[in-house]
Amino acid sequence: MKAHTSHAGSPAAPVFLSASAPQPPTVRARLWLPGRAFGPADDQPRLWLILADGRVLAFRLPKVALGDDMVIAPLAQAMADDPRGVRWEIEHPAFGWAQVLYAAPVLPAPKKDHAAFLFDPGYRRFLSCLDEEIMRRLLSLEREAHPPAVTRRDGEAPHPLPRLYLASVRNYNRLVALPEERRERRMQAIARFPVLVAPILLTLHHSPNVHDGKRHAWREKDAAIEAAIDAGRDLAGALARHYGISKGLVRAPLCAQMWPVRDGNLRRGWLKLLDALPANQRPTLAEFERWQLYLANYFALLGENDHGHPMPQPPAVYRGAFRLGWSRTWETATRRYGDLHPALADCRDFLNAAREMAARRLHRAYGPPMGRLAAGWLACHGLLGLLEASRRWHRLRPVPERWDAPEGFRLPAILGHWQDRGRHAEELLTPEALIDEGEAMNHCVANYWPECVAGDRIFALHLPDGERATAQYRPTIRDDVDYDTEYRLAQLRGPFNQEVSAAMFAWAHNVACELNQPSRQEARWAALETRGRLDVARHDARRHWLARLDAKSERQLAAVLGWLGVQPPGPEVLLYAHIAGYQYHAGPKIEAQLASGQPLELVREPDNPHDAQAVRLNWQGYKLGYVPREHNVEIAARLDAGERLIVRITDIDFDAEPWRRVGFMVEKATDAQA
Repeated sequence: MKAHTSHAGSPAAPVFLSASAPQPPTVRARLWLPGRAFGPADDQPRLWLILADGRVLAFRLPKVALGDDMVIAPLAQAMADDPRGVRWEIEHPAFGWAQVLYAAPVLPAPKKDHAAFLFDPGYRRFLSCLDEEIMRRLLSLEREAHPPAVTRRDGEAPHPLPRLYLASVRNYNRLVALPEERRERRMQAIARFPVLVAPILLTLHHSPNVHDGKRHAWREKDAAIEAAIDAGRDLAGALARHYGISKGLVRAPLCAQMWPVRDGNLRRGWLKLLDALPANQRPTLAEFERWQLYLANYFALLGENDHGHPMPQPPAVYRGAFRLGWSRTWETATRRYGDLHPALADCRDFLNAAREMAARRLHRAYGPPMGRLAAGWLACHGLLGLLEASRRWHRLRPVPERWDAPEGFRLPAILGHWQDRGRHAEELLTPEALIDEGEAMNHCVANYWPECVAGDRIFALHLPDGERATAQYRPTIRDDVDYDTEYRLAQLRGPFNQEVSAAMFAWAHNVACELNQPSRQEARWAALETRGRLDVARHDARRHWLARLDAKSERQLAAVLGWLGVQPPGPEVLLYAHIAGYQYHAGPKIEAQLASGQPLELVREPDNPHDAQAVRLNWQGYKLGYVPREHNVEIAARLDAGERLIVRITDIDFDAEPWRRVGFMVEKATDAQA
């Protein structure tokens, strides 16, 4: 026999069997099902087997094999020495090929029109051979979550939580094949700490899969926790170390049930949040699940690290965000702002504006990263304070004084003006059109011109009954077609950013379908390439108009900067920035000699062919780069006027990208220095 296996996660090469191979183990039960019993239907039969050691195997076979029990022996033989389940496909002269279905349900669930199969004697015999205790434990983990506090007009939850599926062949085999004592201890651990233990011992599948060998999910394997379970020692401590939380939260009633979350990174972030709250302020399971649908948006504001994990935050951030208590904070927020998905998303625009204002105050090219700014705002002013500051800023409806676009410039249209049965969609293709839409709708769509240049498309939508909305569609590059994109609805807002009707949602999706028609492929690609027709550097320059904040937000921003430990410099400081063009000059060759605090030299280049305001930065005669173009006008004017300026290196990060590697500060010289 020639067997070929693979690591879990990538399909293995087929297994080739020969007649001289060892005899297979005894098969205790078998169950055939036609492919039409599942959706989507096909003509490939499915076969379930229960082996003598208790393991369940499921296969997808060619059409000719349906009901042919002669294939059972070679199939069981091929899997006899594969207890870890790494083989994905088998080949044999008797049946051709067979796919191993690890994410198939242990007990098949045919479609309704085949429900009579449940009364088949073979089905009942197969059921009687399964371990009832293991099945009950796996099915208990698939519990329905408590109803969310917020629903749409049709009663459904906006952005519903994922369903968990654990009663798979793979998970069943992980437990049934264990020695009795180890199995019992692992079952007890799953029952005691399901939300913490199940992701480590089991795979949280997206859905049952009876069509191929893919699992679409993985487990968080941790040998230390498995050892603690099997030895019966300090499991709470091992779980606390694995998730980085306290033993108190591990033992809390909140962790005694399974939550509907399959992403391990989000689970860790949620646990850190709950652990930061005082024990007497933690929500019950029902309270937690009522508002769980908003947590993804909440953590999106705080940002993720390079590994996709929510950024670690000091406990003060979480305690400050929910200072009124978990339920009271969310209830107050929804009472004031309705569906919080768009309200939390709008906070990003406000935080970008606050970041611009912080940059101006700090005399830096950029303010603190948005995630840090969000953390500071939550710690100082709470979640309600952030939402209220965002609403105040949106009510200002900041409008740009001008956009750096050629006079008369229009984006290339994909649809232009489109109508159907009295419904209208108008593509907004100029900065002026965005400004007019923002004025008419009382929201901040005017600041989305950069996104439009980058490829997004914004439409003004109208229904026959007079309802209006603004829709934003975002493109993604298609993998299956060269030089084409697919547009998806990113935002849909009514006047004052209010929710829209179901009819407007339907119209917005119709517009998306029309945008993605094959006949419009060239227009879509032209829209995406527009960014090259504008000066990207000018387009991406700081938009000072965004820095308009109301007086209260100005005071709140000062408190946030203080909490972050970032204080505005004295009046003598003119600029903090990073050296532009550093990678193209002498810097990378001599950077081992550079150090924080070293003085630099400012040299005017009025004859520079690219920028008449260019200011060069030298170190001991070596050219390091330039003052960034968007900040060099004031520096050049002062140098031209003969003013004495002092410049020095403030920080060096050798792991950063070249354009963020060396920071510098420019300040006015004191009388003594002059």
